[in-house]
Amino acid sequence: MATYKNIVLFIPHSSNNLDKSLWSGDIDAALDRWTDWHTDKLFDSDDRRISKVIVPFSRFHCDAERLINDPLESIGQGIAYQNIEGCTRYLSDEDRQNIHNEYYAIHQELKDKAKPGSLIIDCHSFPCDLAPEVDICIGYNEDDSKPSDAVLNMVIDHFREAGFRVGVNNPYSNSMRVTASIPTFMIEFNKALYLQRDGKTLCSDAYKKNFILKQLYKKLLED
Repeated sequence: MATYKNIVLFIPHSSNNLDKSLWSGDIDAALDRWTDWHTDKLFDSDDRRISKVIVPFSRFHCDAERLINDPLESIGQGIAYQNIEGCTRYLSDEDRQNIHNEYYAIHQELKDKAKPGSLIIDCHSFPCDLAPEVDICIGYNEDDSKPSDAVLNMVIDHFREAGFRVGVNNPYSNSMRVTASIPTFMIEFNKALYLQRDGKTLCSDAYKKNFILKQLYKKLLED
């Protein structure tokens, strides 16, 4: 099985940093549901071979995982969100350009850290009602950035052996991509696994999930 010189953890949705005054409607409810609370802590590692790109603002300000000319632009959910669950935001052309500049800066940081020999892990969580039968979702792209079957099978087996129910490209698929030469896959935790009932506060045993992730990182990295 292939191993990697280093891992880049891409954590795009852990922040709730948002200018709420620009939004109409109950944006707090949308933030509560769609922020990947504490994934910056859940996926953390102090291994010197592991670096992180953590987006410092809410996905509703700038979603670094959307594409240029993303199809979701048509419903106001592209790079610069203007609509989510009945909430709306007005953006001027200048606002939109500033947000796109932030988007490009995040992508440049990821490109700078993801060198040949790297692996990107796209780090997320999902609301438990989306797929209550899935504890952990493993997602990947159906292109040259897909890791080998041996790597993916090892990752899936790692979580299954730890007692988790694993969904493959379910409830989400794909993963953050830099170039075809840099393999990438996504890990999504069901929020019920590591958050309390309020959906925002870490459970007391969240460190156990972090330990399982650190064990996985070791398997993926070169000895």
